[in-house]
Amino acid sequence: MPRLRSALAAPAALLALVLAPAGLAHAETAEGSVPSEVRTYVVDGSLTRQLEDVYGLDAAGNGVDFDPETTTTGTIERVHVWSEALRAGDETDHPVDITNQWIVPVLIAEQPVGVATIWINPATVLPELASFDADADLATALSGVADGSSLVHDVESLAWLALAEDGTLTPLVPGRTGLSTPVPIDDIALLPAETAPPQGGGDPGTGVGLAIAVLLLLLAVIVVALVVPTVRGTRAEKRKASEEAEEEAEPAVVAAAPTKKALPAATKTPDAAAGAEEKAPVAKKRPPKSTPKPTDGDATE
Repeated sequence: MPRLRSALAAPAALLALVLAPAGLAHAETAEGSVPSEVRTYVVDGSLTRQLEDVYGLDAAGNGVDFDPETTTTGTIERVHVWSEALRAGDETDHPVDITNQWIVPVLIAEQPVGVATIWINPATVLPELASFDADADLATALSGVADGSSLVHDVESLAWLALAEDGTLTPLVPGRTGLSTPVPIDDIALLPAETAPPQGGGDPGTGVGLAIAVLLLLLAVIVVALVVPTVRGTRAEKRKASEEAEEEAEPAVVAAAPTKKALPAATKTPDAAAGAEEKAPVAKKRPPKSTPKPTDGDATE
């Protein structure tokens, strides 16, 4: 079986140790297929700072106190998974594939506290903290990968195993594999990878018809939601305008008091005039008073 991992060049490892801060001088040289940027991210304190930011102590005192003076890391290991050829039962010289993940045990005061998983963000092409498992036993178990072995994560069985160059598989975390001692890889049967549930049978056009029906129903709901409030608002505006018009008209009617119509002057008919003349008394003319003529005697006097 070909070599599954490659050792780091000695000058690069020496440079990393020289550049590492004093608080992280215990960080071990990375093993296997570990890019230099991932190694630098671990040893220059960036990992510890992100651990403190995300998983450190909060206001309630929950979390882990990642003191930069006492927090150190173990050996960086690249995570592998079973290859598709091996799962298919084919003869292959490549039983595992590499992933975009690296794990490193984290220690505080030289005591393991958990395992950090690192990945390279494709958007920034920079290493970042992916997750942290506060599991001291897991950190201890994953520190036991022998030199020249590949760390394999069997997701289906929740197991972590070390695959040596000679094909020997050593369980670090057995999970549901049932393994307790090293075994040749040719003697194990792999569980099938998780796949999407099979699609149910039936008319292939059923899904399209259902999608169209859902879209039409959604469109109807949108139309009702837009039209009904508009109609209600228009009716309410008309009703309000009508009420305001009635309120404005009522004071005018009350203020204008009804006036009595002047009766037309009575006109006398000829018969009525005649009757009036009959009833009206007729003034009798008096004879003028006669002035006595003076007599002769009176004149003498």
